[in-house]
This record gives sequence, C-alpha cells and structure tokens, in this order.
Amino acid sequence: MDLDVILEPNLTPDAIMELGLMAERHNFRGIWTQNYSSARDAFMSLIPLARASKRIRVGAVIVCPYEMHPMKIVNATLSLNEYAHGRGMVVIGSGGEWPEVMRSRVFHSSYGDRRANIREALEISKRAITEKSISYEGKAYSALRFSTEWHNETPPLIYHGACGPKMIEAGAGLADGIMMSDVMPAMLAKRLPALNKAREAGQRDNFLISNFVAWHVRDDRERSYAEARRELIIRGWLDRDWLEPYLSKTETEAILNNRWPFLKAWIERHGNIEGVPPHVTSKLVEELSLAGGPGDIDRHIERLHKFNEAGITEIALRIHEDPAESIELIARRILPALR
Repeated sequence: MDLDVILEPNLTPDAIMELGLMAERHNFRGIWTQNYSSARDAFMSLIPLARASKRIRVGAVIVCPYEMHPMKIVNATLSLNEYAHGRGMVVIGSGGEWPEVMRSRVFHSSYGDRRANIREALEISKRAITEKSISYEGKAYSALRFSTEWHNETPPLIYHGACGPKMIEAGAGLADGIMMSDVMPAMLAKRLPALNKAREAGQRDNFLISNFVAWHVRDDRERSYAEARRELIIRGWLDRDWLEPYLSKTETEAILNNRWPFLKAWIERHGNIEGVPPHVTSKLVEELSLAGGPGDIDRHIERLHKFNEAGITEIALRIHEDPAESIELIARRILPALR
C-alpha cells in the first residue's frame, strides 16, 4: 500500500517544494495540495515542486465542477501534468469548500442531481484527456470542440472524490481511481460492494482506491490530541456515518443537532470543544484520526493494515502543524511497515 501526504493549504509554493522534495527522498508516492478558498491556488502552488522533483506525483484535492467547469479542471490539471512530466493528479468531486463560499445557486438548486452531474464532469475530463478533441452535450455541462492537442505527456491520474456508496457507484468506469475521505475501518463494510463495482468497471487494471486519513501523531501527546480535537469537524463534517459506528444513539443525535462547538473550535484554532463530554471527543479522536505519541504508532500501523486488507491501494495522510517533522516520523515508522 502506497502513502501520499496532504499538506496544509496555507503553505507557500516554496515550502510545498521543500516538503515535497523531502517526501520524494523518502519514497512517498505523492503530494497533494488542498483546494481551499482561503488559500493560494492549489494547482499553481504545486508548480515549483513539479519542476524540481523527478519521481513524486503532485495533485490537487478536491476540485468541484460547481466551482470550475470540467474543461477548466482539465486545462489546469494538464498544465500541472506538463510541468511534472506526467506525474500530475486531481481529485474531482461534488463537495469541497468552494461551492459554499461562492454561495453557488447551481450547487444548491441541483443538489439532488449531484451524482448525474459528477458523472458528466468525469466523462468530459477523461474524454478530453484521451481523445484530444471533444464535443459533449450534457444536462449540466457541455463542451464544443474542446481541444487538448497541445498536451503530449503521460496522462494525469483522475480520481473521483466520493465517500457514500451511491456516489462511489456514480463514477464507476470513468476515473482512474476513487479517493474517499476519513472512511475508517469500521466504516468500510458499507462501502466495499460499491468499491468493488467501481474496481470492476475501472479504466485501468490497477484501479486505485485511496483514503484521506488525518495524522496528528507527535512527541507531545496532549498537543496531538488538542490538534485532533480542533480538526474533528472536518472528519466527514461529523455526518451520521462518521458518528454511529462509535457513539451511542443519544450522543450521535446530540452532535447532529448541534455541530457548532466543533466548528467553533476549528475556526478559533483550539482543541476545546465546549459543552461536549470529554469522553465523546476522545472517542471520536481515537476512531476518526491517527493521534497520540510515538508509543501509539504500532496500533496505528495495525489500523492501516486493515485498509490494505480491504483492498485500499493507497493512504493519503493529512498532516498539520510541523509538516517536516511529520514527514520524517512517517517515513521512519510507517513507510517501512507498509511495504
């Protein structure tokens, strides 16, 4: 099972380059930048690393066709891929931060059509890359004589960003792989039938199945747990699927009725989840992320092996503060255990 790293969105392009080259030296598979509205452009931020590196893949996650037309996603991805000489990647999905920040009327008015719309976006993306010139007429998206003749590198990898079984099935047969987010071992059984269908219909023999997993391990165990508590709202936005496997019905409903304490902690950048019992936040940190100190790493390795056993081909570890320290620790303790 391969390992990628997802970096904080507030890093400069030069910092991304330095961290990416460090990850390349340690034989990580790829570096991802997050496509946040409050940060630099995810594609452009990768250009220095794409130019300076030799082996590591570079990609942007997650790009939504409600924020950027599929043709523009293809154009940006192929441009990055050219700089990287065929090592580009992108995750295309119906979520992400941009549609909400843009207050996209299209996003909200067509919410019930998300599966059909993402399928159209993936169809345009894959066809434009493989056929070089396309016209396409869909319900949500169209393209007229869209040409990518200028691109001559090995095609980039196109992932479909999806977590729910129906959304996973929606992109079957179109993308090179799937990237899920924060889907932990106890949540996989519900998704395996859909993942198997996607794998069987895949564009490539070695269909890729990735999973975004939060990494918070550091020498200071309490600092690790505070950081993990701060980021809990991002773990599937604490929707029902991310709560029910681990909490009681009463605890689950209490959070679903009031996520504000989690969002407040994330906005204010601290780990104090006001009004939520400590045993609840501790349980969620334990089950939805990899946190703790160096002494916790062996049990996290056991959890990562469960992903491998389920057919996950790669894990994208989302690192936070002190990224160089995290990359070195992961390279020293996690990479050897997974290869």
